[in-house]
Amino acid sequence: MLSKYQSVLSVPGAPRLFASALVGRLPQGMSSLAILLLVRATTHSYAAAGIAVGAFALATAASAPLLGRLVDRFGRTRVLLPSACAQACVYALLVVAAEAGAGVLVLVVLSGLAGALLPPIAPAVRALLREVFADQAVLDTAYALESIFQETIWIVGPLVVALIISLTSPEVAVALLGVEVVVGTSLFLRSPLVRSSSTAYGAGHERVSALASPELRALLGPVALTGVALGAVEVGLPSLALHAGSRPASGLLLALWSVGSMAGGLWYGARVWRSSLPTRYQLLLVVLLICTVPLIAARSIAAGVVCSLLAGLAIAPVFSCQYALVGRSVTPGSETEAFTWISAALIGGLAAGSALGGAVISAGGVGAPFVLSCLASLLAAVIAVGSRSRVRQLA
Repeated sequence: MLSKYQSVLSVPGAPRLFASALVGRLPQGMSSLAILLLVRATTHSYAAAGIAVGAFALATAASAPLLGRLVDRFGRTRVLLPSACAQACVYALLVVAAEAGAGVLVLVVLSGLAGALLPPIAPAVRALLREVFADQAVLDTAYALESIFQETIWIVGPLVVALIISLTSPEVAVALLGVEVVVGTSLFLRSPLVRSSSTAYGAGHERVSALASPELRALLGPVALTGVALGAVEVGLPSLALHAGSRPASGLLLALWSVGSMAGGLWYGARVWRSSLPTRYQLLLVVLLICTVPLIAARSIAAGVVCSLLAGLAIAPVFSCQYALVGRSVTPGSETEAFTWISAALIGGLAAGSALGGAVISAGGVGAPFVLSCLASLLAAVIAVGSRSRVRQLA
């Protein structure tokens, strides 16, 4: 099982690439909780805090393709590091505004600006992996490993924020985000594989948008719907814990959901696949649906523990397959932009799924968000099957 991962990590510089990318993206896993708690402490309103976090996420989704296009045009260093420094400055302004008792509008605008400046390290990593690993089978495993590290960020990030706040305050947590994003981005850019990248920015290719690829456009709908499915579960699991009478179990269920995803990603990356990528992607979306169905009937913490693990199993495999499909469909010269469009679609879907998932709880009960998740996964699979003619050449 480990042989395929060894083939990835044995490439000189690969372990440092993954490790530095993990450090560089850790602030992304910390930002939502840190901003939520800072705005809540300042305004004494969870509604205002939720709006600020939503502004951060939506601004990230909106600006990501532009930043990705700039990376393809000018290079990683010229875009990522200035973006990180600018975001750090905005985090500092957010702390100053909070300590000065600024109004909700100011805090929301600054949160949105911070999100818009998020350095697109994850898309840059995925674009770079296409360059580093020529063997498609090894590249698929590298994408699986990348998905696993992404899940690690969502587990470790909130824990780090909780630790910082328990020792200091939300203001310190947000201030440290600025320090971490600059340090982490710098470490990523100093990775040998990043510095030795042979990509010729700004030359050799006509400047064509990544959306010129019909294969990429065909993926955006299923990716966004997958985000809706995941966003609904992210709201539904804490609701299930509260329904079962245990608020602390909210974090446990969410963590187990991510652990299930990591386990599924390890399994997916270790296998030798003979099916075509489009067919595999369609099947994995159906598996995501099937794995989520038991959550609809879960009403106890014990059932939630088992069902959360099960519901997570297909997430990392779905992401890995998505990355591979994007990697095969990109227009030369727009590699990073292509991956940022996928990130934007996913983030937009997550925001919509969270909002809709919360809205259906009052009307449909604790199982309603999971029903919504299943419907979104089903629709994603149907659209993926319906658009298979556009991606048949990727098989």
